[in-house]
Amino acid sequence: MDTSKTAIVIPAYNAERTVGRTLARIAAAGITPGAVLVVDDGSRDRTVEVARRAGVEHHLPVEILVHHRNRGYGGAQKTAFRRALERGFAIVMLVHADGQYAPEEYLSLLAPIDRERADMVVGSRVLGGALRGGMPPLRWLGNRLISALENLVFGLKFVEYHSGYVAYSAEALERIAFETLSERYHFDGEMLMCAGKLGLRVAEVPVSTHFGPETSSLAVAPYLLEVSEVLLRYARGGYFFQS
Repeated sequence: MDTSKTAIVIPAYNAERTVGRTLARIAAAGITPGAVLVVDDGSRDRTVEVARRAGVEHHLPVEILVHHRNRGYGGAQKTAFRRALERGFAIVMLVHADGQYAPEEYLSLLAPIDRERADMVVGSRVLGGALRGGMPPLRWLGNRLISALENLVFGLKFVEYHSGYVAYSAEALERIAFETLSERYHFDGEMLMCAGKLGLRVAEVPVSTHFGPETSSLAVAPYLLEVSEVLLRYARGGYFFQS
């Protein structure tokens, strides 16, 4: 697979302890992207320095995009998506700076888009046996219940809306009005909902679950509030589905 037409997007906020290792893992996995767009989202640490040094060390084409104030996880992706489209990349793939979503899984996400069988690919830990992989049972149950509620409200049938394993074709990003979405953590779920309502081809592929020593930036209570706000906004007709 030719991954030179792929841009990897890494939202990073105060990620100096993890972003270098994540970039090293991308290189070790044999992924050779056309660009690695690291969005420093108003960090107060050495995230930029560490990412730039790791890019040189591991021979990755790292481009740093800087927010001078924190805009949030979704806001960082918007900046990177605009840049990827400007540079003409055919596929855009999301990687988390904290390493909780294994870069080693991403070649399986790229394949359906590369073969023109999907416009968007979501890696599903549920399909990949999340409980066997160490996902806490309560977290698994919460994922299943909230995803079921979202399917009910949206009128869709996706396995889960809460995975950070995501890849998009450029055509998908051009059709989804991502600039109108939130700038917070449930941005990925909103993107999936929009893709479903637009009738885009969405592939859900099984991925392994990894719960290691890395620290995720996700706080459960604020995240649940965001999901509630998304459901309410949808019920009020607050989303614009670009055709």
